[in-house]
Amino acid sequence: MKDVAARAGVGLKTVSRVVNGEPGVTPETEKRVQEAIEALGFRRNDSARVLRKGRTATVGLVLEDLADPFYGPLNRAVEEVAREHGALLINGSSAEDPERERELALALCARRVDGLIVIPAGDDHRYLEPEMRAGVATVFVDRPAGRIDADVVLSDNFGGARDGVAHLIAGGHRRIGFIGDHPRIHTATERLRGYRAAMSGAALPVADSWVSLGSTHPERVAAAARAMLGAPEPVTAFFAGNNRVTVTLVRVLAALEHP
Repeated sequence: MKDVAARAGVGLKTVSRVVNGEPGVTPETEKRVQEAIEALGFRRNDSARVLRKGRTATVGLVLEDLADPFYGPLNRAVEEVAREHGALLINGSSAEDPERERELALALCARRVDGLIVIPAGDDHRYLEPEMRAGVATVFVDRPAGRIDADVVLSDNFGGARDGVAHLIAGGHRRIGFIGDHPRIHTATERLRGYRAAMSGAALPVADSWVSLGSTHPERVAAAARAMLGAPEPVTAFFAGNNRVTVTLVRVLAALEHP
């Protein structure tokens, strides 16, 4: 900064104001400082800035899987809002592993992120209490936090599933299968609840064999679908608990039509 100030013929405070986008500098002076910055290849030392201001202008995002079609747009939305506020987004995937989620969230906190957004993989988030008390603003998305009081943004999983199944019923289906994620996952249980509510509202029974919760691995989902389709009273429609299940069901049904 001293080199920039000397080249531009200004004081250190003026350089600081220009670098940090603060007011109080004339356009002519700002131009001279920017030209000196470009000529000297000056870059702000954010590590030193953190020590002085106590903020990193970074937000941490813990996703399930960035390759998932649901989380890509979510990541982009968070990134755009962070950018509008001059913040950098740092993200990582938990791969639906509670221990990996914990390690990643704490690693982001250790790097002094100002805020943390978590899509939970686990059901116990007490490990974040010290970080939240220390001032890390924390919000959970898609699923509520476990065993702590924290802000959360949720979709209407119950209502969406109920309406989706009601649409199938309106189309004439009476034996509808439900294939979803692990029952420990909030979205899975809410969507199952919506499925049951729609079936109950139409006075339709739900056989145990029509419901399958567990891993969304293609082999597991395909096996569940084939079992429901091969039963003495086969299902005539499916409600897919998430997009991974949907992809596998489409492949299973396509194979049946074109063996």
